[in-house]
Amino acid sequence: MTDKEKQSGKSTEGMLDYNENSSAQLQLVRLLSPLVRELVHSMDPPGTEFKIVDYGCGPGVNSIEMVKPAIEACLEKFSDTPIVVCHSDQVGNDWNTLFELVLGPDGYAHIAKGIRTEAAIGSFYDQVTSSETVSIGTCIFASHWLSQGIQLDSAGTVWFADLQSDARRIVDRIAQKDWTQFLLQRALEIRAGGFLVVGTLGSFPDTSEKNGIAASGRGIYRAIYVAAQTMAEDGLISPESLESFLFSLWFMTEAEARHTLVKNPELKAAFEICRISVEPAPTKASDIFEDHIQEPGTYAEKYVGYIRAFGDSTLRTHLFGSNCVNSEHLDQLMAEFYNRLTHLYESETNKYACEVWHLVVVLRRK
Repeated sequence: MTDKEKQSGKSTEGMLDYNENSSAQLQLVRLLSPLVRELVHSMDPPGTEFKIVDYGCGPGVNSIEMVKPAIEACLEKFSDTPIVVCHSDQVGNDWNTLFELVLGPDGYAHIAKGIRTEAAIGSFYDQVTSSETVSIGTCIFASHWLSQGIQLDSAGTVWFADLQSDARRIVDRIAQKDWTQFLLQRALEIRAGGFLVVGTLGSFPDTSEKNGIAASGRGIYRAIYVAAQTMAEDGLISPESLESFLFSLWFMTEAEARHTLVKNPELKAAFEICRISVEPAPTKASDIFEDHIQEPGTYAEKYVGYIRAFGDSTLRTHLFGSNCVNSEHLDQLMAEFYNRLTHLYESETNKYACEVWHLVVVLRRK
């Protein structure tokens, strides 16, 4: 097989309506909040300041809720220590919304005087803040996005879990390289005794699946493929564009997340593994919108909104854009795609439900 992978833009640029469609992310944030408090309380004094970094922060709500427990625990344990909160993400992030929320009634700026807020703009696959300054770093629902857009022969699917043969091996290598790079950069930034908390979507062994793993969200990615395939069959997009399109992400198993930390000498020397686990979400693990299953219209609306939030830019840029002559045509294709996706969820409902398994990695800097 010809390897046609190529740099084609950051994989998370242009997410839409993220704050309004991130209930699954917020669930994990709330699940991890007590853990973050516990970790902060276990630390030795930080020195001149207590720095919190949220990597891949997005436009606000989840990032704010993730750093709040760290701020509160720091005030309880190190009451006289200045607090710095650094939000890290790509240049295309909605920074205005983020900082409006920080200063708003549900933000953290009012918790105590003198909390300094910073932005670190760039990829978390690079170093984003000063060495040995971070007391606790968090990364929620972000580390599964790969460092580059990927285009390769991927007929029959739009995501990693259903790839076969060479295509799967290519993306696997990219994912492992990215995970290693992400951790190496955090090893530079986190001070001795500090912690890194990563929470994202995971996979677990399942012999009924073609590659032997069941991955979070398998229903929605298969629904995306079905809707796009009908458009290819109707001549609205070329079959070739669909066969080479792939979401640039990878949901690791527990073994995959652990492998790099155990086998890479630098990481083994840098981090103590406190926890690596993949577990079902505590609620709605089999269907994130199960509360609306008796209302097909609302159920479909929820799923289409969720998919738009994380997938619209990727779909526009890497799938539908190559089939368009102008921006108006692209908008028409996107509208048709979402109409078909809506109909699919109205008629098939939970056949394409989003299941959620959380991968949680907690590391202590030696």
